[in-house]
Amino acid sequence: MELPSPSYREYLELVTTVLATIAILQYTGIGFGRPGEFDFTYLAVLGLSLPVFTYLLTVAGENSSWVSQWNRMVQRDE
Repeated sequence: MELPSPSYREYLELVTTVLATIAILQYTGIGFGRPGEFDFTYLAVLGLSLPVFTYLLTVAGENSSWVSQWNRMVQRDE
């Protein structure tokens, strides 16, 4: 089983981008409660859990043989 070493800078960029997007959507009221409000608990839980789940998906991808062969499987002869 391979455990990839995470790039902390990329995880920080991902979390920052996702949290900013969700915060803007919350503030405008698109898909979240009332406009003009932030749900800080939701943002905090998302900010803490997103890197963990992203890393687990990365580990699963590194250890799946079919993922490494994906490019070969989807190539088309045109």
